[in-house]
Amino acid sequence: MGTPHVGSTTDEGPRTSRGERTAARLRDAARTVFARHGYATARVEDIVAEAGVSHGTFYTYFDNKGAALDALIDETSAVLLTVVDEPWEGEDVAATIEAVIARFVDVFAADADVIRAWLEATAHEAHFRERLREVRDGYVERVAAQLEPALHGTGHSPHSAAAALVAMVEGYATEMLSDDDLAERERTVKVLAAIWYGGLLRLSGVAGTEA
Repeated sequence: MGTPHVGSTTDEGPRTSRGERTAARLRDAARTVFARHGYATARVEDIVAEAGVSHGTFYTYFDNKGAALDALIDETSAVLLTVVDEPWEGEDVAATIEAVIARFVDVFAADADVIRAWLEATAHEAHFRERLREVRDGYVERVAAQLEPALHGTGHSPHSAAAALVAMVEGYATEMLSDDDLAERERTVKVLAAIWYGGLLRLSGVAGTEA
């Protein structure tokens, strides 16, 4: 994404395997602290205490706590975009859609603490609101590209359809961030997939086809 980070890693950032391990240790500590205290009240002091390093070590890698959150967001958003970029091909379209939604929801569940901190940060800093908009736009564009063949010539906008479908899944995934009930997650994914598939059939003019 092109928007500059609220606080980037410094020029003396990780360049060696040891440096990379230290950076990862700090990211893990920031993740734990954000989950424990929330982004707004978390302090660099809390992060260095969790990581067992000095303030100087922290500032070698990050300008501030916002930069640490940015690094975590980089990882989560990259996985989300990778999930949407995975092949959608398959003879069973409904099953393919269900698999894509399941992978998307699984990322939200696995990175629930990061996403929760990110959403909290959007209430305090415009930078994080912009990052959220950019990442959403990224995966909406990718979904729209997948929908375009089915909606070509129908008069329906693939981008609008993708935005609506993604919002539906994202809304569910955000609400169930702390939900560990895998059976319930699977049931909901099936419902979302059925809604996606049925909606696409109607938009593409194939209403009445068995879903």
